[in-house]
Amino acid sequence: MMKSWKEYIYKKKVKAYTLLMVLIAITVFLGYKVEFDFVRIFTGIPNMMNLVKRMLTINTSYIMEVSSKLLETIEIAIIASLIGIIIAIPLSILVSKNTAPNKIIWQILNIIFAFFRTIPSLVWAAVLVTVFSIGKFSGILALSITSVLAALKMLKDYIEGIPNNILNSTIAVGASKLQVLKYCILPTIMQQSLAIFFMVLEINIRGATVLGFVGAGGIGQIMWRDLNHLRYDNLATLILILLITIFLIDYISLHIREKLKTTHIRLNNIREFKLYKKSKNIAIIALIGVLIYLVYKSIGIDKERLMLGLSQFKTIITRMAHMDFSYMPKMIKGLKESVYIAMLATIIGTVFGLILSYFASYNINSDKYVVMVIKLFVNLLRTFPSIVMAIIFFRGVGPGALAGVLALGVYTTGVFTKLYSEVIENINDNILNSVRVTGCENIAVYKNGVLPETRPNFVSLVLYRMESNMRTSTIMGIIGAGGIGASLTTNIAWRNWEVVGLLIFGIAVTVALIDVLSNFIRKKYI
Repeated sequence: MMKSWKEYIYKKKVKAYTLLMVLIAITVFLGYKVEFDFVRIFTGIPNMMNLVKRMLTINTSYIMEVSSKLLETIEIAIIASLIGIIIAIPLSILVSKNTAPNKIIWQILNIIFAFFRTIPSLVWAAVLVTVFSIGKFSGILALSITSVLAALKMLKDYIEGIPNNILNSTIAVGASKLQVLKYCILPTIMQQSLAIFFMVLEINIRGATVLGFVGAGGIGQIMWRDLNHLRYDNLATLILILLITIFLIDYISLHIREKLKTTHIRLNNIREFKLYKKSKNIAIIALIGVLIYLVYKSIGIDKERLMLGLSQFKTIITRMAHMDFSYMPKMIKGLKESVYIAMLATIIGTVFGLILSYFASYNINSDKYVVMVIKLFVNLLRTFPSIVMAIIFFRGVGPGALAGVLALGVYTTGVFTKLYSEVIENINDNILNSVRVTGCENIAVYKNGVLPETRPNFVSLVLYRMESNMRTSTIMGIIGAGGIGASLTTNIAWRNWEVVGLLIFGIAVTVALIDVLSNFIRKKYI
């Protein structure tokens, strides 16, 4: 018995060390491919610190100058989020397995939406700007597309998560499909729609800040101008404004969501209940009407320009469908670099995230002040849009994949730490106490109690960040931070739509393959 136990421990250690060596080998390989250079990073620190220091000096006159573009950025994000949730609600019924009217329709729609979900909003914006010209309409349309797809995915998961016994019990009392939809499905959708709206809004605020890089409205246009003119003082002020804006919107949306969870309406009788339901329905219809009107007034495009744009869009789509396969070698090279950037950034973010998660979890770290400081630091890291973070590293290490890796690595560290520390804080206290009673210190509790218990969550978060980083890495090249984004931006500017079609198809297939691989790993190891 003792021998078999020792053999088990020995095999486990060998397996752990083998996995560690494989990860180190992969990291070294990826570092070589992206030309990772500690000397280059070290020598670039003064330039990066100089830019960060400028962020502490607020140019009040410049803030007033860009205030209109900041409001436009917020407007784009809100309108796109509203359009996204309004369109996603009816579509979610068609793409959910337990509500789709036809299995074939369900499968076709899921394939189509999954394909389009792989295309980043900045790519949509770059194409739409050439169709409808520069301005916020193209930005609203681009973010609306990604908002629909994001909200649709979340609503689909909620609908498919409705227990079968609830649906079956409703059918058992003689309810028709429409009644099941009315009394079981729609209440679930409406309960979750507001929370999903705020989740999408948080994503869109970050996305809207960089749409101007391709001329799609918002504060990104000014940011791109200052970047090209080497006005890093103004650029730093813009970044600071964005940080404050994103932080405030995140805080407000979180506060509203928490308020909605804890708010309960007391009704004394059936008459009050019916009156409440009727008033609620009228209020929802009125609100949707007002929102549609506000969206219409904010879009700012006339019918003639819209029809001309749609005609141009048809021509562009036709040309994109005739892909120029002679560009395939360059596309593969760019895609490989994007994959290298995404993988190395995920590894960097995961390693640092593991370390910071220990200090950021109040049920592991006994020093509450340290927990508070680390949580604040982590929120700061994740507040930076990754492409904005790339600008800072671009200033220090110059153009190329290294700036993209560092930017995505820092952003991944912030997001991963936040998500994983929340997982740790939700662990049952009995699990932690059972390790502590053996005399283990906090670090040992983290190693022997937390990590084994949260392994499925940990793997899921790593895969989630890998998928997300792959999407983001494809647009890093827009500012010269490596990957396929440079080729994509150049060919869009030159109107080489046959090449653009090939590049978008290549990005979509690559991201889809990453998703498939991630799902395989989830099913096999979680």
